[in-house]
This record gives sequence, structure tokens and C-alpha cells, in this order.
Amino acid sequence: MIYLLIIAAIVALAVLYKFSPTKKAFMIICTLLLIVFGASAFIHGQQVQQEITRAQLEDLQARQKIFGEWYAAYQKDIDRLDQNWQLYHNILDGLNSTEPQNFNAEAIYLRFKELERESLDEQLKIHQLNPPPELDRENRDLVDVMIKKTQRYVDAQTKTITLSAQAATPPVELENLKIRLRDIMIRESPEGLFTAQEISAIRSALED
Repeated sequence: MIYLLIIAAIVALAVLYKFSPTKKAFMIICTLLLIVFGASAFIHGQQVQQEITRAQLEDLQARQKIFGEWYAAYQKDIDRLDQNWQLYHNILDGLNSTEPQNFNAEAIYLRFKELERESLDEQLKIHQLNPPPELDRENRDLVDVMIKKTQRYVDAQTKTITLSAQAATPPVELENLKIRLRDIMIRESPEGLFTAQEISAIRSALED
């Protein structure tokens, strides 16, 4: 469209220059053509800018939706990790308040083994996580950092639970078990899972 206007303007100027009665009339007509051409160019530029902005907005909204869906599923996995860790501490707390005459080694062992199965299932899910391929590279890298942190966390958590189940294998005495479990928890417990920095950076990038 804009190129047709340029060609038409050049042809019109050539014709007008040849047939204009005076130089002043030619200059007036040139001024009017310049105004019309400038207005047309401005309108065309605004339309192009609007189309680009609309496309950028649609792309941004699509990436926001993709990350939002991925993060919602990821948060469910984190909730299950928290639940498993809370169950682990519930077993320890119950054991610490148990009197020798009420100690049931088989029951404690079975609780640890059930929790170990849950933890192994969750560990497998976490190690199957991948960044959404539709995200741009910078945000995929940030998601990958989150995943690697979570994998290290679930590995340590699962190892702690597995070693505790092994320590609780009957026959075992209550006091010896308490000591062994305390030692395992101190040595193997995972460090805190901190992903707030990556999440904040991703959300900031997707809000631009």
C-alpha cells in the first residue's frame, strides 16, 4: 500500500509540474500531496505497529498460560513431597513418645515401607519433569534450574526415608532405633528447597 502511494505521488508530481499554470500553484499542490502522503504513511505505520503489538501480546499470553499450567502440576508434586516429609516426621515424633512396653517394631517398619513406596513414586515423577518446550530459552533455563533443585531435594528425601526403613527392619530395640533414626535424619535430611528466585524471574519476564 505504502509503495503504491509513493509511485502515485511521483507520477502526480511529474504531471503537475508539466501542466501547472504557475510555480506557486505547483508548490501548493506539492504541499497538499506531502500532507496527504505523510498522513497515509503515519496511519500505515500505526496499523503495522498495532499488528506487531497484537502478535506480541498473543505470544506473551500463550507463554503465560503454558508456564501457568506447568507450574500448577509442579506445585502438586511439591505438595506431595511436603506430605511425605510430614509423614516421616510424624513417625519419628510418635516413636520418640512411645514407651518400650508399647513399641511395635513390625508396625513401625510397615509405616516406613509404605512411605518409602510413596517417596520412590514421587522421585520417579520428579525425574521425568522437563521444561515446557514452548517457552523461550531463557525461561526454559530457569525452569531447568528449578527442576534440578527439586530432583536433588527428592533424592535426599527418598534416601533418608529408605535408610530409615532399613534401620527399622525387625528385630530392633526401641532405644537403638531412636538413636539410628536420629543419626540418619541429621546426616541425610535434604536441605531446604528454594525456587522463589527462579519463579520470580520467570513471572517478571512473562509480565513484560
